[in-house]
Amino acid sequence: MIYHEDKSSGVAFPVVVILIAMIAIIGSLALSSGHHTSARVWIPNSSVGPSYVSSR
Repeated sequence: MIYHEDKSSGVAFPVVVILIAMIAIIGSLALSSGHHTSARVWIPNSSVGPSYVSSR
């Protein structure tokens, strides 16, 4: 007689990899959401116009 052994379907490894990826994504989103930096724009004084001109 031939006995068929129950083989594991190999589902554990992909599930573990998916869980690790989900934890990494959630962790990176949590770390990046706390840092809100304001954008600073430098405008040179010469592009605005001379400061010595007075309006009449």
